[in-house]
Amino acid sequence: MEISQTALFLGSIIDLYCLVLILRVWLPLANVDYYNPISQFTLKFTQPVIAPLRKVFPVVKKVETAALFLVFLLCGLKSVLFGGLNLSFFLLLGILGLIKNIGVAIFYVLIASAILSWFNRGNNPAFYALYQLTEPLLKPIKRILPTIGVIDFSPMVIAIILLFLNNLFYDYFKLLWAIAA
Repeated sequence: MEISQTALFLGSIIDLYCLVLILRVWLPLANVDYYNPISQFTLKFTQPVIAPLRKVFPVVKKVETAALFLVFLLCGLKSVLFGGLNLSFFLLLGILGLIKNIGVAIFYVLIASAILSWFNRGNNPAFYALYQLTEPLLKPIKRILPTIGVIDFSPMVIAIILLFLNNLFYDYFKLLWAIAA
């Protein structure tokens, strides 16, 4: 199957926008300050598309269902770019794309938080937002795995789990998982 450069470029743009949409869902769940620059960027960048969808998909217990639906829809639309019009392909790619984008967002936020922690522990709003996003994921692992000196291994444990899940999904879905995000 030959994939055009335009399809790859559009797929990458869809993936980036899906990551921002996942952040829009994740930020309120982690109680990140509404006025934080990361929150404001995410809200302003996604609001024009989310506002009309909110009429059909309301916020349910702080979960932005409109953003999740839009990620599903965008990932499903990638099926048109890579495989033509097929409803089952659309649905499967939409679900796989949603799952993969959540994992990718967690991975990128963990990496950004770890790298930023090396350089800045001050009163930085970006660092605090990343801390609020990652701490609920890291706290259970920190209880089991203590820090050794100043090195915290809990982000590596989460990263290894995410890589394992990525490989597991790839083993089951092959090319579909590669296209998903």
